[in-house]
Amino acid sequence: MRLIITVLFLLLVITGCDSKSEKELLENLVSKDPDFYMLYAVPEIDKEFIDVQEVQDYYNLDFNKLLSNDSLDTLYFGTYLWLMPVDNYKTYKYIETLEFDDYPAFVIFDSEQLVFSSSNIEEVEHFLSTREETNGIKLRKEQEIDYYSQ
Repeated sequence: MRLIITVLFLLLVITGCDSKSEKELLENLVSKDPDFYMLYAVPEIDKEFIDVQEVQDYYNLDFNKLLSNDSLDTLYFGTYLWLMPVDNYKTYKYIETLEFDDYPAFVIFDSEQLVFSSSNIEEVEHFLSTREETNGIKLRKEQEIDYYSQ
């Protein structure tokens, strides 16, 4: 009996040391600036893409071209990022728990938490373009960045 309890305890300790809390996982995903969002495109995990270019080629679409300047102005980098399992597998597994029906899926984070998720880029566009204008977004709009020529 003592052996069973010891083994169970060790298993809990080992798995507990390896697992990250939700807060730790979110640290890699949230925006570094409260004025802006982070938008991630999430590819299918079972496709086992090697790099971002391979994912981009597979979906054969630049999602920035489907987003307005108003939407892109709300994003920390002015663009979306692919969330790749090879970059951070545990973070990707956390996102995978959202159980999307279609891929690519899109997740949006503010500086603290997940604020929106969808598999529909038009819904993403609507969510982003209707965001309240922050000081950072206002400054970015004044710069009149041409996101499509980059």
